[in-house]
Amino acid sequence: MKAREALADALAAAGFDTVFALLGAANQDLLCDLQDRLGLRVVHGRHESAVVSMADGYARFTGRPAVATVTAGPGLTNTGTALAVARSHRSPVLLLAGDTPAGELRNPQHLRQDAFARALGCRTATLRRAADLPTVWRAARATLARGAPFVLNLPADVQQDRVPWRPGDEPPERRRPPRRPHATRVEAAARLLADARRVGILAGRGALAAGPALRELADALPAVLTTTLPANGLFAGHPHDAGVCGGLGDGRAGPALADCDTLLAVGTSLHPLSVPPLAPATTLLRVDRAAGDPADGPRPALTLHGDAAPTVRRLADLLGRDRRPGPSLRLPDRASPDPRPYQDTADTLDPRHALLALVPLLPPGHGVVVGGGHAALTACQSLPAPSPLAWTCVSTDFGAIGQALPVAVGACFARAGSRVVHVTGDGDLMMSLAELDTAVRYRLPLTVVVLNDQGFGQERHNLRRTAAGPGPADHPSPDLAALASAFGAAGHRIEGPTELAELHAAMAHREGPVLVDIRVNPAYRNPASEAVARALSHGGPAGRP
Repeated sequence: MKAREALADALAAAGFDTVFALLGAANQDLLCDLQDRLGLRVVHGRHESAVVSMADGYARFTGRPAVATVTAGPGLTNTGTALAVARSHRSPVLLLAGDTPAGELRNPQHLRQDAFARALGCRTATLRRAADLPTVWRAARATLARGAPFVLNLPADVQQDRVPWRPGDEPPERRRPPRRPHATRVEAAARLLADARRVGILAGRGALAAGPALRELADALPAVLTTTLPANGLFAGHPHDAGVCGGLGDGRAGPALADCDTLLAVGTSLHPLSVPPLAPATTLLRVDRAAGDPADGPRPALTLHGDAAPTVRRLADLLGRDRRPGPSLRLPDRASPDPRPYQDTADTLDPRHALLALVPLLPPGHGVVVGGGHAALTACQSLPAPSPLAWTCVSTDFGAIGQALPVAVGACFARAGSRVVHVTGDGDLMMSLAELDTAVRYRLPLTVVVLNDQGFGQERHNLRRTAAGPGPADHPSPDLAALASAFGAAGHRIEGPTELAELHAAMAHREGPVLVDIRVNPAYRNPASEAVARALSHGGPAGRP
């Protein structure tokens, strides 16, 4: 069979049933084979960046690898930011990029595509001979299994070459054995936890598989449960859950951890943006597969280098056997990170007010995709996460905006039958507005809530702290509700507190895409805004939100 046919069969055999695509000359035959011969669902987007972001969203909301395909040259370069976001989030996205025929250096779309992918921090391979397909396929599968994107470049001429290989001919992949720390170190950590007056647990994205064991550990100690933002929702519903650490949480984690003399950090890099300031007497214990400790964060008293789930399970077993549970925990009440009165005007809303009204209207089984710059700060603080596979904030990955709407589109395909609520800013939305057409064409259950401050809010506040003034960040947007209606979606517009009742009608839609244009006060500045600005400008603990 032809190399592209063998690759298509390999995708189907591996369980891929959805492909996010933008058609071009160098991937059209592969795409037709996937759709027509194998019957895979092909989702056609409007921009190459968007189809990669859709695959990213699909992976975030399923926990499984996802696949996208684009054409050669500009088809690949258009995906650059979306690939960098997926790499930053550690999303297992397989990008099948068509490539110009080997040796056609004068082809106007010629590009060293492998070098481009490597510059973005992605693993990559180019199929230079059809006979190499089994080797590059194994490399792609291994990278996806590690939770990272992979770019497979497919020269148009090599795709048509014959290859004597069918999926299943290769030996089965060897599973990586779990890494376990030395037993004596685990026992030492268990003794430190048992002797603690009060324990706090901070779980990062690397701890997602350890969620059940961490809940059991929290019951045995008992311990306060908190997460970094990427692991938001891991402990949803547990009585010890204090939410997200730092300025993007809902205000519970800081006071709860301040009363802890021991902190167990699991599956987190201890990045200064994620780790709360620790008292000098706090004992820090760390569980992480990576060897070594970061140099720019608090120093652990003891590190267990191992996979999170088996390591935490062993700690829970030891503590469940040797420790009597202490008194039950009383956690702080939910407290807004910004206790100031609402800054509503006659024709705009404070974003906190808008989101407070939105939360009780969220539909059952919903997913949440947060986007935007300044708008994302208040959305992260306000919107609860049902689980890590039902909530994500895209703009914290690579510090990018403009990717969140297509991530929400991918989430809709991942969560069939459930509505996805996408909260974003007007600047973020306008950068990927074409994908509202994709949502309409596929009649997706997507509600887009735009916190519309008529410009780039974070930059506006940055400029206000200088002599320059905010003018360059002001960009009045069109009537987004009317624009949504022109696309074929339901459009709603809310201007000021007296129109807030319109939100009920907007959230009552159960079919197709909906866009809610909420005009918010551009003067409102989230307390985390300045800390985020410092982090993006200088990094380090001084920028901790």
